[in-house]
Amino acid sequence: MMLLNRPPWHTLSQLSGARGVKADWQGFPEHLLKPTQDLADSYPCLGRCGGYMDVVKHSDGQYVGICPTCDKQVLNKLDLVVYRPDFAAIFAALARAFGLEDASHTTVDSITQCWQIGEYNPAASYRFPVLTLIEGQAERIERVIGQIAAKLQKPFFMLLPSASAVTQSVQDIAYRNGGKVFAYEDLIELEGNALQVRGTAAAILAELSAGWIKHSDDAEGATRYPTPAGATWGDIMLEFTADELVSVSCKGSGHKQYSAEDFNMRDKKTKKPKKAWAFLQAMALVGGNMPISNIEELKKDKQAVSQSLQALFQLDDDPIIYSKDAGAMYKTKFVIRGGDKLTIADARRRRVG
Repeated sequence: MMLLNRPPWHTLSQLSGARGVKADWQGFPEHLLKPTQDLADSYPCLGRCGGYMDVVKHSDGQYVGICPTCDKQVLNKLDLVVYRPDFAAIFAALARAFGLEDASHTTVDSITQCWQIGEYNPAASYRFPVLTLIEGQAERIERVIGQIAAKLQKPFFMLLPSASAVTQSVQDIAYRNGGKVFAYEDLIELEGNALQVRGTAAAILAELSAGWIKHSDDAEGATRYPTPAGATWGDIMLEFTADELVSVSCKGSGHKQYSAEDFNMRDKKTKKPKKAWAFLQAMALVGGNMPISNIEELKKDKQAVSQSLQALFQLDDDPIIYSKDAGAMYKTKFVIRGGDKLTIADARRRRVG
């Protein structure tokens, strides 16, 4: 679906500073324009030249447009009111396409007509900045993309008003700098007077971000669980289905099977599970509440388990806490169970006494 049979967003980047009189904004939704206190000193010529007339105010208060090649034109003061887009409404619609809540746009230092409208957070700690640039010239767009990449040092989205500005050259520059460029009409559309998110937006963004996440994880050589954005340890459940297999779920999502190797708890030389894996098994035996008599004996194993879980689920806070409320014990913030599926030797069981 196209906006008004022709997406009007290109007008944003055609007008200098995205400001102009009503005649400049033909085809742009009027309810998305806001008047300023300024009056224009030039006005579109309605004659054959297709240029602009200089606006002169006579002593009697009358405004006249003067063109070197066309006839003079008497102008109404209201014709000269300068309008700007309702950026708050437009950027809010773009933010909804990325699932951003309570988003507010902020200008990017030293880059004119460029705003950051938030960070796309598709999974746990993965956050990708979302920026928009009101510009139509490919040369400046490419230069700004380079500046943004140098500032952020991470993958980002750049949104441009006009699809015609998303040239192959612009896309290539963005790709080489770790970014992706979209035109507004890729993400939002106008239905009546309401800005709506396009039905395909979520799928486009999810597929792209999944690739970025996978690339990041592959580079680190570590397994990552697709933890949903906003999830906490309390949303996660680990259940042992065998001595070396754990079923993981989060927020009611489907179960995924992981091994000691996925948890980074397998010794690369001996191929046997590390002590941290035995600690995790022991936690499952007691349902996540492990009484301890000597914290120093288990501290290193506990720290190793916490670090592995933080890396797997991309959550920053410690998933296992030390509590003295009901006697000294380690308590998991997540649900862990499946002790009846384990065949841990008595020697291992004594580690938690």
